[in-house]
Amino acid sequence: MREEIELNLLPHFQLVTYITKKNTATQIARDEALKGTDVILAVGGDGTVNEVVNGLVFENSDISKLPAVAVIPFGTGNDLSRTINAGYNYKRLIEKINNDDYIIADVASASYTNHEGKPESRYFINIADIGLGPSVITKAEKLAKKINGTMSYMLSAVATLFSPPKMNIRLITDDFRIECPMSIICVANGIYFGSGFGISPYSKIDDGLLDIVYIKKLTTSQFVSQIKKIRQSKLVFADQVFYRRTNKCRIESVGGSEMPIELDGELVGTTPLDVKIFSSSIKLFVDTK
Repeated sequence: MREEIELNLLPHFQLVTYITKKNTATQIARDEALKGTDVILAVGGDGTVNEVVNGLVFENSDISKLPAVAVIPFGTGNDLSRTINAGYNYKRLIEKINNDDYIIADVASASYTNHEGKPESRYFINIADIGLGPSVITKAEKLAKKINGTMSYMLSAVATLFSPPKMNIRLITDDFRIECPMSIICVANGIYFGSGFGISPYSKIDDGLLDIVYIKKLTTSQFVSQIKKIRQSKLVFADQVFYRRTNKCRIESVGGSEMPIELDGELVGTTPLDVKIFSSSIKLFVDTK
């Protein structure tokens, strides 16, 4: 992949390449921003893009002086790439970079309890979810020791669909409050999660809003009957599926253990979860064609 990117982009741009390990892209992005770099190309999955976002969005940052972000999907889930139509059309990417043809996208902050039991906050650009997503990731990490990452993710998603998680959740927004059993609750800036499930089909990453999607307690047959529509990124009109919009929310686990949280494809900690949208926070190249 590195050779392919350099072959296509080096004739057009001055290019510095980094091979990153987990949790290193944030500092690299921050350093490049301070150097005055124009564009950061994130080659990887949703976790890599999340790290770059957290390197560029920080207190008192001036977006006009920050690099724009482009994405080439090279990970397991690549769900943000589906929302922004990122791919391997280098000619289109070069045109967009040369013309500064980017959007000003929103990001969201998430506050939760990390794996060490301490309060932690970080930004995400795609989706935070509780229930299905963390269950899939947990299964996939175990399977990945035996089979490749993409296949392990797909098999784990199927297995989780036939045995969806059960939890009692309290959702609080400025104008809404509910407490009930749920199988999934997503706080979405983007459309897709779980390696291609279009859980929030009307989400826009530049509208200044969070889309909340929650699915109440479903039987396996009820759940599976709706999967085709979700996979196709269609609204599901069912008495157990609900959509709301807000600019901030709080999610709590009620009457049981705290629930694991996924942010942009990574398990980060547990509930309670507080989320707030920050509009117009990052320059992002998208492809509408």
